[in-house]
Amino acid sequence: MKSKVFTSILVLLLLGAFGQSRTNAQTVDQYARGTYQFSFDDGYTKYVEFDARGSGNGSAVGQVFISDEAPYSTQDVDGAGERPESQKGFYIKAQFDSLLVNKNQAVMAGVIDDSSIRSLIGQRVLLTVEDNGDNTRVPDKLTWGVYKSTEISWTPSDAERKEDEGVGLRWVATDAERKDDEGIAMPRDESINTSRFPVSSYSFVEAERAAGDILVQS
Repeated sequence: MKSKVFTSILVLLLLGAFGQSRTNAQTVDQYARGTYQFSFDDGYTKYVEFDARGSGNGSAVGQVFISDEAPYSTQDVDGAGERPESQKGFYIKAQFDSLLVNKNQAVMAGVIDDSSIRSLIGQRVLLTVEDNGDNTRVPDKLTWGVYKSTEISWTPSDAERKEDEGVGLRWVATDAERKDDEGIAMPRDESINTSRFPVSSYSFVEAERAAGDILVQS
């Protein structure tokens, strides 16, 4: 959807810096790119600019910039001894390494390499978008999340069997009552990538004000 984006001086400055960091144009089979600015009833502006390009095999190159004027604070909910952080507004930059396109929707994943919140550097980000074309009734949509990478160093097996034949096997779990269920590969891949969650499971943000232009090509 193309519409007039309401901007701020901060966004205008960042647009130039972000555009200069893009890689050279290349032939790609899939891409997702766009800008989006929105706010909730609290009035704080949130801004997203992204560009991901892939060849259709799941891998991708590109980047995303996300900023939020709202106050941000962290808590040590896991008891890991992490020092709480608090500040007014924040930004993150991430480099994409994977892209999944499903019709007019796309999921991008990558690692945060720069942020005003230092503890977020090295974590994973998932950005999901929906391109609804030049449609003023149904606007483009997006959502994102930041996740800590998890490493599983053990293999589940039947403790009562010395040789569990099921160890290492993979299968697809589906809903037998739905012919359109694509299923989920099991055991599930616990890494934070584009296949971590089904595309249909994402809930897009419902903003008070929103404008932008998102393009998805498969």
